[in-house]
Amino acid sequence: MVNQPILTEINIGDVLRLALPLKTVVVAGETHTRRNVNWFALLSTWQDLTDHVKAGDLVIVPAWVRQRVNDTDLIAHLQLFTDLFVAGVLFFQELPEAVMTEVSHLQMPILIAPPETPVRDIHRAVAALLIDRHVATTERGMQLYRRLSEMSREGQGLDAMTDVMSKLTGKIVVVQDKRMEIRAISWPRNLELDRQLVVEAITERSEMPQVLRNRKAAARARQSYWQQLLPIENMGRLISPIISGDRARGYVSIVGKSDELDLLDSLTVEHGAAACALEMAKAKAVSEAKKSLRGDFLEGILVGSLPQNEINRLAGRLDHDTQQPHMVLTFAWSGSETPSLRRLETTANWLLRNHNRPALVHLYGGQHLCVFHALKNEEDMESTQEFVRRLKEQVDAEFPGMRLIGGMSGPVMALSDWSRGYQEAMQAMALGERLKLTHFVVDFNSLGVYRLLGELENLPLVQAFTNQVIGPLVAYDAQHRGSLVQTMDAYFAHHGNISQTAESLFVHRNTLLYRLERIQELTHHDLNQADMRLALHLALKFWQMRPEA
Repeated sequence: MVNQPILTEINIGDVLRLALPLKTVVVAGETHTRRNVNWFALLSTWQDLTDHVKAGDLVIVPAWVRQRVNDTDLIAHLQLFTDLFVAGVLFFQELPEAVMTEVSHLQMPILIAPPETPVRDIHRAVAALLIDRHVATTERGMQLYRRLSEMSREGQGLDAMTDVMSKLTGKIVVVQDKRMEIRAISWPRNLELDRQLVVEAITERSEMPQVLRNRKAAARARQSYWQQLLPIENMGRLISPIISGDRARGYVSIVGKSDELDLLDSLTVEHGAAACALEMAKAKAVSEAKKSLRGDFLEGILVGSLPQNEINRLAGRLDHDTQQPHMVLTFAWSGSETPSLRRLETTANWLLRNHNRPALVHLYGGQHLCVFHALKNEEDMESTQEFVRRLKEQVDAEFPGMRLIGGMSGPVMALSDWSRGYQEAMQAMALGERLKLTHFVVDFNSLGVYRLLGELENLPLVQAFTNQVIGPLVAYDAQHRGSLVQTMDAYFAHHGNISQTAESLFVHRNTLLYRLERIQELTHHDLNQADMRLALHLALKFWQMRPEA
């Protein structure tokens, strides 16, 4: 039986956090873990306990020693330990239910270490903690990192990793992505704190340290974690960025009473962020591989190169229910200096995470973004319109000054129809851009006659007709800085009403009449004749569809 003096003040909670195996559990006396450990005693016999076990001892009971006593005597020995005011008792195997029933009321912590743990390792770890708390804490941090890295390799995920960190520190542990969305959160048992208050405090980007609000600056910072008070009484957090490449991909936070955040917590948040970076990188690699396979299949569908039997065979690769009706949407940036489509893809995926209908997002050839939005039924338009509205709001907030254009197909009922829906959405988006339509997303079904004009505009006969009719007006406007084309457009927009057209152009009625006469002279089309008026209107529409218009 070995006793060693304690060289610094340590309690059972400290031993549990800093020396015992991470999977050690407290099976009784959990409310007494703040009891100080003055000595530790490694039991080798049940004889003469009062001579060897003193008040404040942590009693370590190896499995072979435990097996030398029956349940009745074990209960009596544990009662004796309570009377001796020992700090706690550590076993290496579960206690029988009958024993637990008898000792559960004892005001003494009873701990169970994993059975495979060598007693020698625990003896060494406890001794190291008692001799130098700082060194033991640092070593504990490294143990945690190795454990979390192992969990990541085993595919246990962020939820399990945060659970380990929370059990070790006894505090709230949160993993968030780059948008501050919570990816995993672990909450200690019996913690009486309003969850909603905590979530609101840690998900508000403006509450973060200034350097962490810029993901690239966070990656370059020399500091590995930050401590700050939360807008909750006596609560604070340690926060560390999850660094991958040249930017922060997310954040790990440990939340607890501000005066109880200690060295182990800081090491946990630091090593936890490093381990989570591995987990996120692995998850991203898997996601990218799936996305690549899915993208190849999708693009084969959209270009119409896959036969129906191949589509049916590979449909499961999409990880998406393709039996529902869908709307196909396409999006692209308009302008020369724009954000990358990857950033738009990230925004769309983030919005869809909390959307009421499932959707599939695909970046097509690096040129435009496709969204295949599932509908409740063929008439369901509200959910798609809600997504479009939220995307517009998010783009305006996230990319101020940038212009996004989009197109939307009619409902497509089967996977084999997605190609048609894609062509419709692309046509609507292109025409919306060329015609300078004010809608953020142009609905293919709202294009009306433009759907027909789009099919005819490249015919040589149509191009010659447009040049013949509109060409003289364009030349006149260029030479005289005139606005005959604009006048003709306003005239048709107001159904030939002279007063309304003049008002819309902010000109006098007589000025408008003069311009209309010049239009008729230059085009040789009489606006009073229905056929000529129709021809003039069609020619104008064809001209407006040209990129240079």
